Amino acid sequence: MRRPLSRVNRRRFLQRSAVALTACSILPGRSRAQERKARLKFGVLGINHEHIFRMVEAVREGGGELAMIFADKPDPNHGAKFLRENPDVRRAREERELLEATDIALVISAARPAERAQTGIRVMRAGKDFLADKGGFLNLEDLTEARRVQAETKRIFSISYNERLLLPVSVKIDELLQAGAIGKVTHMKGLGPHGLYGHGPREDWFWTRAGRGGILMDIGAHQADQFLYYVGAEGAEVVAATATNLENPDHPEFEDHGTVSWRGKAGTGEAVLSFYTGKQTTGFVLELTGTEGRMEIQKHARRITVTNRRGQKKEYRADAKLPCPFGPQLVDDILNRTETAMSQAHAFLASELAVRAQLMARK
Repeated sequence: MRRPLSRVNRRRFLQRSAVALTACSILPGRSRAQERKARLKFGVLGINHEHIFRMVEAVREGGGELAMIFADKPDPNHGAKFLRENPDVRRAREERELLEATDIALVISAARPAERAQTGIRVMRAGKDFLADKGGFLNLEDLTEARRVQAETKRIFSISYNERLLLPVSVKIDELLQAGAIGKVTHMKGLGPHGLYGHGPREDWFWTRAGRGGILMDIGAHQADQFLYYVGAEGAEVVAATATNLENPDHPEFEDHGTVSWRGKAGTGEAVLSFYTGKQTTGFVLELTGTEGRMEIQKHARRITVTNRRGQKKEYRADAKLPCPFGPQLVDDILNRTETAMSQAHAFLASELAVRAQLMARK
């Protein structure tokens, strides 16, 4: 969750951003992250979503080296592409080979949603840290077990809530909030439209509850993460939730529209989620209301509009090459056993809110 930065911590944040900016400059064919000496080695276990590309690149930018891949049933589109783009990386013959590899410190997974939680539990029990694609959990039982195993092993179970963590506009939002642009955030509204086919053909599991859970567990996890981060985690709970199928009668278990609202000690939040039947969407929108003003963010356009209490507006545009510090911070946390990228409590609580919203919507 976001806390006001001291002057010293703000200076450190800006220094880290400057370092990351240098690291994210792309060289022909290979990034500088791949050229410099690796700080740690990591493996990939499961390739069933295109988020794997950004997750791996983030860790590479932090100094990680992809050293092993195990994918027994990769997505025929993105999974096959990922394997083609990493031809020199060792292929594990079975999951156990990756989990027992002594040189692997971190395992990244964009496996099918129903498999991510138990994969992470096995990874932690093998003594390695874990980064899962969102949503990380489809039920409270897996979440309870993951919390217990994490407490026992002291391993990291992180989740890539990439709508905040891996978009350059989020870095600019943080900079403005830390500068007091709208005061203390008291309400968040998120609009999360997604295109059903912009990612290419969907695998069969995508349309089922057993394979994917539901819209609030899936893309709703992004919104739960943002509510906790921008408004605050203390006392956070789901107030109301809905999920329905409006445009996909051929897939009766699928949900293409959902709403959720939260409240906590520091404020409130709401989100509207949708899957459009085409490729294009209206773009992600985030609205933050604070004690001193209001901020509206058009995420795909990287445009931020700040309105102060006097009604005066000022617009900002985030550089597309602005570095996202999540990867470098996660690598730091693995090496130093710290929580700079995301606290463990935050990772689990965002998932819990997403799961509880889904369960509430089904009642």
